[in-house]
Amino acid sequence: MNKKYLLPFGDSLREFLNDSGVVKSDLRGLIRRRGIFVSVEEKSSYIPILVRTGITPSELIELNENLKVREANPKRQTQSIKCEAVDVNLIDAIPLGYNVNQITKKEFANYKVLGNPSFKTIDNDPNNIELDFSVERYDYTQSWNKNTTQFSGKVKLKKDGDALDINISLSHTSDETKEVANKIASDVIGLLKKSGHVKSEEKVKKIRFSDFTNEKRIKFLQELSQKQINNELYFKDTKDIGFSPDTSLELPEEISWMQEKVSNLEIQGKELHSTFFIKNRRLHKNIQMHRIEASYTFDFINYSGTCVISFEFPEFVAKQDKSAELIIRVNSVRFKENKIGISQSKMKEVLLSQLESSKLALYKKHSE
Repeated sequence: MNKKYLLPFGDSLREFLNDSGVVKSDLRGLIRRRGIFVSVEEKSSYIPILVRTGITPSELIELNENLKVREANPKRQTQSIKCEAVDVNLIDAIPLGYNVNQITKKEFANYKVLGNPSFKTIDNDPNNIELDFSVERYDYTQSWNKNTTQFSGKVKLKKDGDALDINISLSHTSDETKEVANKIASDVIGLLKKSGHVKSEEKVKKIRFSDFTNEKRIKFLQELSQKQINNELYFKDTKDIGFSPDTSLELPEEISWMQEKVSNLEIQGKELHSTFFIKNRRLHKNIQMHRIEASYTFDFINYSGTCVISFEFPEFVAKQDKSAELIIRVNSVRFKENKIGISQSKMKEVLLSQLESSKLALYKKHSE
């Protein structure tokens, strides 16, 4: 009997609902459609109710579809490290027969890297290289809903001659591809240190929540989301903002109602960049902004349309982790014109690449 056609119940359902890809808003939607409301709106409040009452086939399909879309959506992280002014090119620092599978090998892992991917130059530039890989995920426990699934990832390195920096861009579509991308990046940095590209004492810089003051973090997220005004990517509106009051400080009168009552606030709507939380700069030192979502138009030679992009430090909200890394993701794409039939996933990668240079420049401008 094929387990994926069975409705989960009991521990199987609990395991599925606890999956990190099934988010609070998914479960809240199911519960509210049944006319049920809870006093504490947390994922842990919804799961026992759904385990006791069970879910319908249509609800299972809805949760699975949301999970697939959420995981398949490419997310982008950026790292950088200072390099030495040496003549060796990046591509030459990667040894022949570079074995990704050996580097990413992990005992009892629930995934494997497919094939033997290798680094290639971009536009024949030996100092601009990338490695595309695919991961196949499976589960030893053979849980009811687990089947073999594939996800893609990418590691890009570019040597900036003027600033003598190596910029490392990691794209992932699941927790497994994120883990693989980070392992590859870490290994390549080790190779660059051995080859003399990078001093042994140099450390990788990541865009972390704690790298900014409260005021500078707001400015960084504002400018990163709003100052995209070229023809390729043009800012339209701020759709969503998320922030927490800084509990280490006494809140000013305007937001004193949040003291000891609000741990996190998310606002959705239109022109949110003009709300008093943002426009009143006196409040900025008391606000820990962790998320901005904005809408854009894009217009390239062969395709045009609209998209929504989020800029966030997700681990700050989930784990109160102040070392959380910035994650950028394209949440949706709608084509107005698509002459060459580019896929949505490829289009999202193109849009993420548009943000790379401004992201690094604004980080240097606003970080402590």
